[in-house]
Amino acid sequence: MEARTSEDRHIIEVCGDVPIDTGRGGGIKICGEAPCGFADYNTTSKDAKDRSTSIRKLLMAVGLCVIFMVVEVVGGIKANSLAILTDAAHLLSDVAAFAISLFSIWASGWEATPRQTYGFFRIEILGALVSIQMIWLLAGILVYEAIIRLIHDTGEVQGFLMFAVSAFGLVVNIAMVVLLGHGHGHGHGHGHGHDHGHGHGHGRDHSHGDDASHDHDHHHAEHHHHHHEADQNEPLLKTSQPKQKKRSGLNVNLQGAYLHVLGDSIQSVGVMIGGAIIWYKPEWKVIDLICTLIFSVIVLGTTIRMLRNILEVLMESTPREIDATRLEKGLCEMAEVVAVHELHIWAITVGKVLLACHVKIKKEADADMVLDKVIDYIRREYNISHVTIQIEREFG
Repeated sequence: MEARTSEDRHIIEVCGDVPIDTGRGGGIKICGEAPCGFADYNTTSKDAKDRSTSIRKLLMAVGLCVIFMVVEVVGGIKANSLAILTDAAHLLSDVAAFAISLFSIWASGWEATPRQTYGFFRIEILGALVSIQMIWLLAGILVYEAIIRLIHDTGEVQGFLMFAVSAFGLVVNIAMVVLLGHGHGHGHGHGHGHDHGHGHGHGRDHSHGDDASHDHDHHHAEHHHHHHEADQNEPLLKTSQPKQKKRSGLNVNLQGAYLHVLGDSIQSVGVMIGGAIIWYKPEWKVIDLICTLIFSVIVLGTTIRMLRNILEVLMESTPREIDATRLEKGLCEMAEVVAVHELHIWAITVGKVLLACHVKIKKEADADMVLDKVIDYIRREYNISHVTIQIEREFG
């Protein structure tokens, strides 16, 4: 226990015992006899399992991509088809993107440090951004080559071989869509508050806290956990609504990989159609180049949403699934709350949302009770992972 005094207030800080679940996978970083403030032990075990699943899926996708890429390169050269080579080049970018994703997912599991207090989750955002830039660069090169071939006549295109290779590619892409297209959602909730000291409340029936009586109270109720559910059949790209109990915990790199493969699948269908036409009418070989142009644009289009999500995270924008105005209104409708200000909602990566705000309460209101109500509301209605609330008492 530590006591500190000043001319206008007396502050007492009390630190109770913090229960440590040593059975959690991944372990907990211990500072002395308590969990370190830099270790988010609420999500350690779950995140470790998610990372393992993501890595396994990406490794399988890389294997399929490499095998099919070799087939497409050989087939594209023999068929003299730029469309097939376009698909092969895109597969090469996919392999590179998956490699970046694997590194990002691995690095996001690194333990938080005093310098990197949020951990390394945002590495996956940077990895996905590099992946998208690679795809755009490669697509630009292929579009340029297609235009050159449109201007200058090229040799005969083997329609049958073009059709056969793209059909095989479609089968491989469907397998990868099934592999990457299903994830699981989860939500995390724990809040922080303090009364110029620290009060800790847990979703279980264990709590420890303190109260300091002075005009400006701060509350940190740390680690308010709630049960998070997994749905193995929930599509990875499915977006959640604010009132859903289960929140889609999207891994941005698996999402990027899924989009890459989806683009490949669409392109394979187009190349199949083009190959069938050229097989039937060999003189219509220009279709091969038209397919290259059209599907390069489609591939670029599949990355737009992903890029938007990345930029919103980097700009620390309020996530689209959260209505900040509605959230603030809900807090202000509480009987004990006078006003809410300094409301900030942001994400350190897709699916890991944080909130911080100041809540002004009536002079006679119970600060601890209001804190519990505020955190429960935010957790129940929005499933926000980390909540930091500063309680301010009304004067007069």
